[in-house]
Amino acid sequence: MTVAHLSDLHLGYRGGAGGHGRAEDVVRVFEAAFARIADLGTQLVVIAGDIFDHPHVTAPPIAAFSRAAARLRERVPEVTVAVAAGARDTPLDPAHEGPVAVIGALAGVEAATTAVRRVRFAGGEGTVTLVPHLVARRGRALKVKPDRGARWNVLVVHGAVRRARGSGAAPRGSAGARGRAAAGGQAAGVGPAATGGGSGTVSLKGWDYVALGSRHTRAKVAARAHYSGSLERIGPDPWEEAAVDKGFLTARLDTGAVRFQPVEARAAVSLAAVDAVDGGTATAARRLSEALAGVPGGIDGKLLRVPVRGLSPEDLAALDRELLARVRGRVAELRVDALPAKAR
Repeated sequence: MTVAHLSDLHLGYRGGAGGHGRAEDVVRVFEAAFARIADLGTQLVVIAGDIFDHPHVTAPPIAAFSRAAARLRERVPEVTVAVAAGARDTPLDPAHEGPVAVIGALAGVEAATTAVRRVRFAGGEGTVTLVPHLVARRGRALKVKPDRGARWNVLVVHGAVRRARGSGAAPRGSAGARGRAAAGGQAAGVGPAATGGGSGTVSLKGWDYVALGSRHTRAKVAARAHYSGSLERIGPDPWEEAAVDKGFLTARLDTGAVRFQPVEARAAVSLAAVDAVDGGTATAARRLSEALAGVPGGIDGKLLRVPVRGLSPEDLAALDRELLARVRGRVAELRVDALPAKAR
């Protein structure tokens, strides 16, 4: 039995400053991931939170998820898609369940928004336990354990893993809200402290697979507990992930073997700082043109960061008019970082 693990889809993504078509990028890689899952014939798909970029998304992101889920179900009729709402999906008002409740009404999709849910899969042989973000905000320890009557047990948690306070490593079976993995990967916090209030805890012990969400890079925190990472390079600084392959995970529940399944995310390029000290706009334009010409594969369609050192605001505005405006039309997103001149 194999499970496909995704998280942090951010459908409805608002994009970075100056981004063009970034919301479409997020939909494109999501659809590619679901198409790959259909090719694999995976009967269980889990999504560990932040399906949507914010809880007040309009109809198009919900429609995109609905279309992809319907196509997957056409190709794999027995598939179960189990979703736990994340911090981004969860409205501040607990009386509202947000967009995850809407997709939870789709055929073959099971969702948890305000409470822990257990969902059967594989004809009742397996159980998925879904822990949504809102549960963590209540600040109570979570008495969530594997289902003894099930052959397979999968835990889906939107949260982080950390060491216990006041010690170098967490005791087995305890955890908090953020930081690094507990010793032996035996516990997970299920809500960032930044949300306010306490955070729940849930043990990682005894599960056939633990699907974690809330971070955008994949990571292994225990033998059978993983973050899948986001499908696209998103957030305020996507260049931090320029060298990170993006995709989702598949895991064998019998052996615990995990495979990374790549998708083609938008490429990100960060240039070395262009030094314009004592040279002004003309020097900056020449050096920047040379740097752009040297980018392997060119800059078209990429996420581009350009650090420029030593230009005044007026010179930087002139550089934008003379060169960067043309560059902006070729890339998916452009960020210009104005750096101060180095002290002499």
